[in-house]
Amino acid sequence: MNLFIASDHGGFHLKKEIKEYLESKGIMVEDLSPTFDTKDDYPDVAHLLAGNVAKEKKRGILICGTGIAMAITANKTKGIRAAPLLTRAQVLLARLHNDLNVLCLGGLNLKNINTRRLKSKDYKNLLDLGLKPNKLKDVKDLIDIFLETGFEGGRHRRRIGKIEKLYS
Repeated sequence: MNLFIASDHGGFHLKKEIKEYLESKGIMVEDLSPTFDTKDDYPDVAHLLAGNVAKEKKRGILICGTGIAMAITANKTKGIRAAPLLTRAQVLLARLHNDLNVLCLGGLNLKNINTRRLKSKDYKNLLDLGLKPNKLKDVKDLIDIFLETGFEGGRHRRRIGKIEKLYS
């Protein structure tokens, strides 16, 4: 299997761990954002990966601080089905029923985020909040399910076809 991977600065360190893990399993990984850049913007990264996934009919993994921004951007590309998923069941169902082709992950652990500080806007970006980064162990099961689960097809293929028709 070959896949694309990319991140902005919020997911860079997790991306490196994921890439090493995938390569240790014999998976060919094309890293579309190989250098750390605090001034990068998630739309550029997500657009690049989504375009490659759609063109080459492969899968991809996108990582930003939350995974949400990457999913929103990637889904603007025809043929992309991206989602920021947090549980094994979500990933399994997204592969089986939706043929998820871009898994979006959060590079930051948001479990203990100070929501008052977020509301007050007393920060420049999520990295200023002192959040702990997610580690490979936090997302390994999600990645394995994403890679090992096939698409069921059947009625789900018809539904994806409707989505493609509506947004082509």
